[in-house]
Amino acid sequence: MRYVSLFSGIEAASVAWGPLGFEPVAFAEVEPFCCDLLEKRFPEVPNLGDVTEIDWSDYRGAVDVVVGGSPCQAFSLAGNRGGLADERGRLMFEYVRAVREIRPRWIVWENVPGALSSEGGEAFRCLLRELDGLGYGLAGRVLDAQFFGVAQRRRRLFLVGHLGDPRPAAEVLFEPEGLRWDLASSKQKREELSEDADIRTREGRALKHLALPQQMRCFQQNQRNELRFIAEKGDIAGAITATAGMKNQNYVVAFNPRNGHVDIELSGTIQKGGNSYSVNAQNPVIGPDGTVRRLTPTECERLQGFPDGWTDIYPDKVRTLTEEDWTGAPDPFDDLQAFKEYVPVKRKAKVVGTPDAPRYKALGNSMAVPVMEWIGRRIQEECGE
Repeated sequence: MRYVSLFSGIEAASVAWGPLGFEPVAFAEVEPFCCDLLEKRFPEVPNLGDVTEIDWSDYRGAVDVVVGGSPCQAFSLAGNRGGLADERGRLMFEYVRAVREIRPRWIVWENVPGALSSEGGEAFRCLLRELDGLGYGLAGRVLDAQFFGVAQRRRRLFLVGHLGDPRPAAEVLFEPEGLRWDLASSKQKREELSEDADIRTREGRALKHLALPQQMRCFQQNQRNELRFIAEKGDIAGAITATAGMKNQNYVVAFNPRNGHVDIELSGTIQKGGNSYSVNAQNPVIGPDGTVRRLTPTECERLQGFPDGWTDIYPDKVRTLTEEDWTGAPDPFDDLQAFKEYVPVKRKAKVVGTPDAPRYKALGNSMAVPVMEWIGRRIQEECGE
């Protein structure tokens, strides 16, 4: 199976489909960091750049699949929901143009579930109308990455199309054995998923981390700037975001009673009340109950299903950061007031490696690899390969 990828990002499709024998013919990406990653990870595949300037007719008859997730910010419930009035929303029609000029057997389009309701559903109706007019039978479904082997709640809309007969598209997205009427309650299902996620975490597929071996839980920031457990137990992370500071930003809590120090990688301490934990993320309080930190880029890679280090493309890059040196700080468990009053020394430190910010952004904008792998396998099965 040969495919063209639009809005390629860091190529979740290629990571998922490469082991299946799919062959990338061309990418289309403009983000500088993602372009560098594509050049490093796929040096033989041309990146054609801006989708609005590409003549796709050269690929007509030479491609089996056109895959892409046009920018979701115009449709996301977390954004302004500009829809088709937003330039990013109109890029959806560049995807349609690529399909029109290439005429592949299969199409795969991904976006946030908010695309279904943007502009009262008119934006999505436009997409369906355009693709139907090109002769594609279509099937759409919202899939959640937590059901595909990663400890992240990430619901995304997938639209699969097949040229001509619509039945293969439905066969790809809807499996008969999954259509049951005795569904578990949402609470029961969350408990099952949390238990499964805990196993996956211990196996190192999700939040296997780092310097702290203690028990870890995931929190997510809500609209009141509080951190709350996700899925009641905190064993499943929320959707990875592309922009730091968004209301659904993820944090990890390491329950470590002897680790009270806080530096540039740690925010304030969890405040315990009853059976729930919360902390004001804007005004963190330091205390002995536990420390809060952000997910690391490596953890985000795992939560999206990428190999460790996939986005670490500048391993030898040297940069300088200003850090707070907590050497000599009082132990908060011995003298909490002295610890609060302690003023750390500012120092500059040289850091080697890829900066975190572009890694977070690229991973937040990406698709989840296991979901793409499942769709790829289903397409293969429909083709008898």
